[in-house]
Amino acid sequence: MRTGKFIIGILLLCCFIRMVIGEPCTVPSGSMEPTLLCGDRLWINKLAYGGRFPSRWADIPLLNVFTWIRPLRLADEENHWEYRRLPGYSEPKQGDIAVFNSPADPQLLLVKRITRVVKKGEPLRIDRRTLLLYRSLILRDGGKVMEKDGKIYIDGKSSSQYIPKQRFYYMEGDNRMNSHDSRSFGFISEEAIIGKFDFVLFSIDSQKQWWKAIRLRRMMMRFP
Repeated sequence: MRTGKFIIGILLLCCFIRMVIGEPCTVPSGSMEPTLLCGDRLWINKLAYGGRFPSRWADIPLLNVFTWIRPLRLADEENHWEYRRLPGYSEPKQGDIAVFNSPADPQLLLVKRITRVVKKGEPLRIDRRTLLLYRSLILRDGGKVMEKDGKIYIDGKSSSQYIPKQRFYYMEGDNRMNSHDSRSFGFISEEAIIGKFDFVLFSIDSQKQWWKAIRLRRMMMRFP
């Protein structure tokens, strides 16, 4: 009986750590070189920006195993519970390296640098030149936008300004020549941010033989 309670307690503690404190992730590409290398194992600091509450069953550790079943996974993809976040000790700012859900596939994690922050309530000038930049922001903020007869309509009204209801971030890879980032998919919303990258746990070079693969100099390498 005590053993069972101990195991349950350990599992709950692991879930708490992953949802609130942080979790590891792997850098799959060279889009952040030379800062981050392909094969780096990173620690995602969720305390920095505040841990997110789950938005569907797939976000809950242990319970998400049920979403491996195709019918349950498809049903769960329709869920989108209200966005809520615990208070963090900082806000995402320009220059931070952040981990976030890919707009194309929420199950895919991307690691990029924040190069611009659009604050909640910050007026944005919308014209034919800036519409390409801000279209994704407006749509992800729940707005509707269209261009007709040389005029721009936002939520059905002709407008030259948009005021965001939440914070948005422009994300770019340090390796700009080899990075799929906001230049392709636009601004991402605050709720897509998972956490802040703080340090490299360890790093493995898959191109080398196994006894030479570990990059010893990158173990526990911390970044500002």
